[in-house]
Amino acid sequence: MDDVALWEAFSQRTLPAAAWTHAAHLRIAWMHLEHRSLDEAHILMRIGIVRLNMAHGLVETPVRGYHETITRIWLALVADARGRHPAADSGAFLAAAGPELEVSRVFTHYTREYLMSTRARAVFVPPDRAPLPA
Repeated sequence: MDDVALWEAFSQRTLPAAAWTHAAHLRIAWMHLEHRSLDEAHILMRIGIVRLNMAHGLVETPVRGYHETITRIWLALVADARGRHPAADSGAFLAAAGPELEVSRVFTHYTREYLMSTRARAVFVPPDRAPLPA
Protein backbone atom coordinates (compact mmCIF):
# COMPACT_ATOMS: atom_id res chain seq x y z
CA MET A 1 0.00 0.00 0.00
CA ASP A 2 1.45 3.39 -0.94
CA ASP A 3 1.49 6.37 1.43
CA VAL A 4 -1.65 7.97 0.02
CA ALA A 5 -3.69 4.79 0.40
CA LEU A 6 -2.32 4.04 3.88
CA TRP A 7 -2.91 7.60 5.07
CA GLU A 8 -6.46 7.59 3.72
CA ALA A 9 -7.27 4.20 5.25
CA PHE A 10 -5.86 5.30 8.62
CA SER A 11 -7.59 8.69 8.55
CA GLN A 12 -10.92 7.33 7.35
CA ARG A 13 -10.71 4.41 9.83
CA THR A 14 -11.04 1.85 7.04
CA LEU A 15 -7.64 0.21 7.55
CA PRO A 16 -8.34 -3.43 8.46
CA ALA A 17 -7.16 -4.52 11.91
CA ALA A 18 -4.89 -7.11 10.29
CA ALA A 19 -3.15 -4.32 8.34
CA TRP A 20 -2.55 -2.20 11.48
CA THR A 21 0.88 -3.72 12.00
CA HIS A 22 4.05 -2.41 13.61
CA ALA A 23 5.25 -1.38 10.14
CA ALA A 24 2.00 0.49 9.48
CA HIS A 25 2.35 2.31 12.81
CA LEU A 26 5.89 3.36 11.88
CA ARG A 27 4.86 4.50 8.42
CA ILE A 28 1.97 6.58 9.81
CA ALA A 29 4.38 8.08 12.37
CA TRP A 30 6.77 8.97 9.51
CA MET A 31 3.90 10.64 7.62
CA HIS A 32 2.83 12.66 10.66
CA LEU A 33 6.43 13.78 11.25
CA GLU A 34 6.76 14.79 7.61
CA HIS A 35 4.57 17.83 8.31
CA ARG A 36 4.35 18.20 12.08
CA SER A 37 6.55 18.66 15.12
CA LEU A 38 7.02 15.70 17.44
CA ASP A 39 4.45 17.05 19.92
CA GLU A 40 1.87 17.80 17.22
CA ALA A 41 2.44 14.40 15.63
CA HIS A 42 1.94 12.75 19.01
CA ILE A 43 -1.43 14.41 19.57
CA LEU A 44 -2.61 13.51 16.07
CA MET A 45 -1.34 9.93 16.35
CA ARG A 46 -3.17 9.52 19.67
CA ILE A 47 -6.44 10.71 18.17
CA GLY A 48 -6.01 8.61 15.03
CA ILE A 49 -5.11 5.41 16.86
CA VAL A 50 -7.98 5.69 19.35
CA ARG A 51 -10.43 6.37 16.51
CA LEU A 52 -9.09 3.44 14.47
CA ASN A 53 -9.26 1.17 17.51
CA MET A 54 -12.91 2.19 17.97
CA ALA A 55 -13.62 1.41 14.31
CA HIS A 56 -12.11 -2.03 14.87
CA GLY A 57 -14.44 -2.56 17.83
CA LEU A 58 -11.55 -2.61 20.29
CA VAL A 59 -12.65 -1.65 23.76
CA GLU A 60 -10.00 0.41 25.53
CA THR A 61 -9.08 -1.07 28.92
CA PRO A 62 -6.16 -0.62 31.32
CA VAL A 63 -4.37 -3.49 29.54
CA ARG A 64 -5.56 -3.22 25.92
CA GLY A 65 -5.79 -0.53 23.29
CA TYR A 66 -3.99 2.79 22.97
CA HIS A 67 -0.64 3.09 24.80
CA GLU A 68 0.59 6.64 25.37
CA THR A 69 4.23 5.85 26.15
CA ILE A 70 4.71 3.38 23.31
CA THR A 71 3.26 5.89 20.85
CA ARG A 72 5.69 8.58 22.03
CA ILE A 73 8.65 6.17 21.98
CA TRP A 74 8.05 5.21 18.36
CA LEU A 75 7.52 8.80 17.30
CA ALA A 76 10.83 9.75 18.95
CA LEU A 77 12.66 6.81 17.37
CA VAL A 78 11.18 7.48 13.92
CA ALA A 79 12.01 11.20 14.21
CA ASP A 80 15.59 10.30 15.12
CA ALA A 81 15.94 7.74 12.31
CA ARG A 82 14.52 10.20 9.75
CA GLY A 83 17.66 12.27 10.20
CA ARG A 84 19.86 9.34 9.17
CA HIS A 85 17.58 7.89 6.51
CA PRO A 86 16.06 10.59 4.30
CA ALA A 87 13.43 9.06 2.06
CA ALA A 88 10.81 10.11 -0.44
CA ASP A 89 8.10 8.01 1.19
CA SER A 90 7.43 5.95 4.28
CA GLY A 91 8.05 2.65 2.53
CA ALA A 92 11.53 3.70 1.45
CA PHE A 93 12.21 5.04 4.94
CA LEU A 94 11.15 1.79 6.55
CA ALA A 95 13.26 -0.24 4.11
CA ALA A 96 16.31 1.81 5.07
CA ALA A 97 15.69 2.22 8.81
CA GLY A 98 13.85 -1.04 9.49
CA PRO A 99 16.56 -2.81 11.48
CA GLU A 100 16.78 0.21 13.84
CA LEU A 101 13.03 0.11 14.42
CA GLU A 102 12.37 -3.48 15.39
CA VAL A 103 9.82 -3.98 18.18
CA SER A 104 12.48 -5.04 20.68
CA ARG A 105 14.14 -1.62 20.40
CA VAL A 106 11.80 -0.19 23.04
CA PHE A 107 13.48 -2.41 25.62
CA THR A 108 16.75 -0.56 25.09
CA HIS A 109 15.02 2.34 26.84
CA TYR A 110 12.45 0.67 29.11
CA THR A 111 12.11 -2.42 31.23
CA ARG A 112 9.15 -4.55 30.21
CA GLU A 113 7.39 -4.28 33.57
CA TYR A 114 7.65 -0.48 33.67
CA LEU A 115 6.57 -0.04 30.05
CA MET A 116 3.60 -2.37 30.37
CA SER A 117 2.32 -0.66 33.53
CA THR A 118 -1.10 0.95 33.60
CA ARG A 119 0.56 4.31 34.24
CA ALA A 120 2.75 4.03 31.11
CA ARG A 121 -0.32 3.14 29.08
CA ALA A 122 -2.25 6.18 30.35
CA VAL A 123 0.48 8.86 30.37
CA PHE A 124 3.96 9.22 28.99
CA VAL A 125 6.56 7.96 31.46
CA PRO A 126 10.26 8.70 31.01
CA PRO A 127 12.62 5.83 30.23
CA ASP A 128 13.97 3.79 33.10
CA ARG A 129 16.94 2.35 31.17
CA ALA A 130 18.36 4.77 28.60
CA PRO A 131 17.20 8.18 27.36
CA LEU A 132 15.21 8.45 24.17
CA PRO A 133 16.78 10.43 21.32
CA ALA A 134 16.19 14.17 21.66
